[in-house]
Amino acid sequence: MLAKPGYYSNIYWHFTGGPVSKDGDIIWHNYRGLKEVRDHTKLRNPELAMDNLKNIIEKKVLKATTTEKVAEEVETEKFCCVCDIPLNDLTYHRGYYGDYAIGFNSKKVHENFHPVLYLDPYHAKINHQNIVIDPNSVVQSDNEDPLLWDLVGIKKENPLLNFLKLTNFASDYDGTFYGEREWRCLEDFFFNQEEVEAIIVPKEEIKQINRHLNKHGYNNVSIMSWELIENV
Repeated sequence: MLAKPGYYSNIYWHFTGGPVSKDGDIIWHNYRGLKEVRDHTKLRNPELAMDNLKNIIEKKVLKATTTEKVAEEVETEKFCCVCDIPLNDLTYHRGYYGDYAIGFNSKKVHENFHPVLYLDPYHAKINHQNIVIDPNSVVQSDNEDPLLWDLVGIKKENPLLNFLKLTNFASDYDGTFYGEREWRCLEDFFFNQEEVEAIIVPKEEIKQINRHLNKHGYNNVSIMSWELIENV
């Protein structure tokens, strides 16, 4: 069997450490790149992030609690999410989501999640000679050039809206969400012990999380520290 290329992983990661709003705004309704998130939010308290991780391990469920704005008047259904990021690139993601993560095997994720489609609706163009603007599309443009929404022709009731993410596209990692390679599930995600591949925590908390895993019947989970990942 051929090995997979290094730009995607067999493990899908969920981070429990942030971000949280500084002023009460709903984070994912307002920003178009990681830099904006970093500038207007803070990471969750490490003790709370660890508690969230422990609770996920104990309850064996990721709760669907997040929503995003697809357009000003259109909000997604609640979802939970994971990211498809190779191990040695997780240090980028760590800077925005904290030090605590749980990794699920790809087979389980593929059965329950769908990948996100990243769009910049105000700058991308589609070359097509016979564009017909649907009056029921999500957003109507006041400009002569139609917005990407108009070209795609997505209606508010289309469930695919839940898997679209608005972002800027930039060459630097924190200028966009594109590097997160997000997958979403529109309901609570239930799993069993065998479907958890790995846990990442700070080095000094490895013993603590190992005891918690053993207590709840997880026998074959790899526990890694960031020091190990950074030196892989």
